[in-house]
Amino acid sequence: MLEEVVKVITKKIISSDYPHLKTPSVVFARIDSVKICGTFEADDLTIADKTKEQTFAAKITANVFEYSLVVIDRFGNVNNNFPVLPGIKSKKPFQAGAVVAIAFAYGDIEPVIIGEVSL
Repeated sequence: MLEEVVKVITKKIISSDYPHLKTPSVVFARIDSVKICGTFEADDLTIADKTKEQTFAAKITANVFEYSLVVIDRFGNVNNNFPVLPGIKSKKPFQAGAVVAIAFAYGDIEPVIIGEVSL
């Protein structure tokens, strides 16, 4: 009897105060679309030439990408519990159709792309 009451109260608290605990914090997603949405610069780099043992300062300018993601399960099937996730930005380049791991840090609704995975 007491055990059932504790279960009911625990479920109620999780539903009302911690709804993000009901879904996994890391899931897989398929990249549905990709577009370049800007650039970023990495300053204060030092490049070493191993053949001449010289170093020199450098700066790199690279693209920022915007992705549309479709959440999938561990077998590659679309997970209809999640909507399509548009406008997810990353400095990492991925091809459309690639499978990535995404995290919902601290229960946020906007995911962060961790990296590419293979199923």
